[in-house]
Order: sequence, then structure tokens, then C-alpha cells
Amino acid sequence: MRLKKWMLLVGYMCLFLGFGYSCYSIFVDETGSNFWVMWGIASLFMGYQVINFLVKKKNDKWNDSYVVADQRVFRKILVSLSISYVFILIFLLIGTIGFYNDFISGNNILVGAIISSLLVFMISQIVQRFVH
Repeated sequence: MRLKKWMLLVGYMCLFLGFGYSCYSIFVDETGSNFWVMWGIASLFMGYQVINFLVKKKNDKWNDSYVVADQRVFRKILVSLSISYVFILIFLLIGTIGFYNDFISGNNILVGAIISSLLVFMISQIVQRFVH
């Protein structure tokens, strides 16, 4: 997969601004949450990515393209994401039935679905590495 320099920069800037906005909005909210620190660290990291990208690529033109991911790697990631997506849909379907019948609370369903889908994604990446 090839992307232009300006496309990568726009993506980095969107992530930087999104993380910064999340940090500021949680900081201004008066619930006393310290979750804004994590968003602030992510925003600082993305700001570093923007500056680092601009410094490394300062001699390149705006329409130069860069290889972001090889087609084989991209295909493996898509297969893993599709397996993870199917798994999270099954997990949420079972969780919704359990929530409807008052077996499970809603927060437990969401946390379990996120953690288990991440585990399925990681395991499918490992298995694909050994298979191919």
C-alpha cells in the first residue's frame, strides 16, 4: 500500500488534534478523572510523530509516495481483522442475549468483547506468521 506524503501528514495531524481535543475536554470536565493524562501522552506522541516526519522528509516533494504496508502484510492484517470482527459480533450477540435475560451487566459485555477480540487478533497474527 502506497500513500502520498501529504496523506500521511494529514492522518498524523488528525490523530494529534483528536487526542489533544480528547485530553482537553476530559481535563475541563469537572468529574475529577485523571484519564486526560493518557490522552495527553498520546497527543504528545503524535505531535512528536508529526515533527519527526516533517524533519525526515523535508527534502521530499509533497506528492512523493511511500510504501506503508506490503500487499502480503496488508492481506494478513485484513484476514486477522475479519476474524476478530466476526468474533466480536458473536461475543456481542451472546452478551446481548445474556444482558436481555439479566445474566450479565452491560459494562462486562463491552470490556469482555474488546479484550477478547484483541486477543483473537493477536493470536490470528501469530498463527498466520507460522502458517505462511
